[in-house]
Amino acid sequence: MASTSPLARRQFIRSAVAGAVAAPALMANAQTQTAPAASGATATPLRVGSDNDAAPSAAFKAQDIVRPLQIADLNDLENEARKVMDPGAFAFISSGSDSQWTLRENRAAFGRIAIKPQYLVGKPAPDLRITLLGQQLSLPVITTPMGAHGLAHQSAELGTARGTGEAGTLMTVSTAANRTIEDIAAATKGPKWFQLYLADDLSKSRDLLKRAEAAGYSAVVLAIDAFAPGSSDATLRMGFQFPANLGLVNSGSSTFKKSLSWDDVKFVKDNTRLPLVLKGVLTPEMAQLALEHGVAAIQVSNHGGRQLDGVSAAIDALPGIVDVVQKRVPIIMDSGIRRGTDVFKALALGANAVAIGRPVLYALSLGGWMGVKSAYDRLKAELTRDMLIAGLGSVQEFNRDFVMRAPGQGAS
Repeated sequence: MASTSPLARRQFIRSAVAGAVAAPALMANAQTQTAPAASGATATPLRVGSDNDAAPSAAFKAQDIVRPLQIADLNDLENEARKVMDPGAFAFISSGSDSQWTLRENRAAFGRIAIKPQYLVGKPAPDLRITLLGQQLSLPVITTPMGAHGLAHQSAELGTARGTGEAGTLMTVSTAANRTIEDIAAATKGPKWFQLYLADDLSKSRDLLKRAEAAGYSAVVLAIDAFAPGSSDATLRMGFQFPANLGLVNSGSSTFKKSLSWDDVKFVKDNTRLPLVLKGVLTPEMAQLALEHGVAAIQVSNHGGRQLDGVSAAIDALPGIVDVVQKRVPIIMDSGIRRGTDVFKALALGANAVAIGRPVLYALSLGGWMGVKSAYDRLKAELTRDMLIAGLGSVQEFNRDFVMRAPGQGAS
């Protein structure tokens, strides 16, 4: 070794380290989504935030490792997922549109809201359970619709559905999934909603609605702010294209409508017996029109900053919409949820539940269905602690008395 160059020595050390971790990695790979693992299956947990180095393969192939994650902060998941995902796939999931102002604002806006605790109230351990459009959930957090979960993990939507169900909550399945809506429905023991992208050929959308009903979905979500996959500067620079092995098996060769109107809302209502959730509402005016058109629930969302950059943070839009709705229908809020305190603030401002997106896909990439459940377990633990400290005994007790404008941010 004395005559070996510094570069060769570094390469030798990297090879030795890679060999040392290969055996446990192969053991973890054996525990895939298709294996008959019970919900209590044991596996060596991944400690999120540690040095878990893994170089992406040259050819696209998502991980198939299934293991629980030890998570301190859901924000850590993004950096860990970057290490194991294909760079193009990671950029597609993580990026926002254009200058990403809305993506950043979704997080920054939570910092402008402070929690106002009510101490010395003698409340017991808080009850996080809710009922949402007739579905019993273990906590007020659900999985928002996202396409192409196969970019994150070989189990794709099957893993997300199982992990969400094991956490006792609700999975929203996108038309742009990599697995059939029937297979996804069978993969979860929990409730599920179907998010519809309307096709130019409305007869194909009508068929999808009937399939969703037959597969046991309990609501339809219509996204009004997204007509195509999210676009970002990062994916354009990389020339990212969807891998050939990740087809959108539910939409097939259909093209999605590029223009929607209230007639399309009526079409959905006329062609399904399921309640309709309108997703993408950001203004009180739109919320009022949604009520007039008979929607069953409203999802306040800016699509995680993936579509129209420059619109307000969803949490900033929430109070005005709540004032218009006046509890006539449930309100779900997504975009930027990362911590139990974020959930707390959204519920205090009037949301009935929140939905999470990117953290679910990051957790899926790192641990399959067990990773998804781990992410929910962490959020549940944080929200339980936050409610206990702040003096709340149940989700039903939330109101605006528990939040205020953060100091230095103007009047509440």
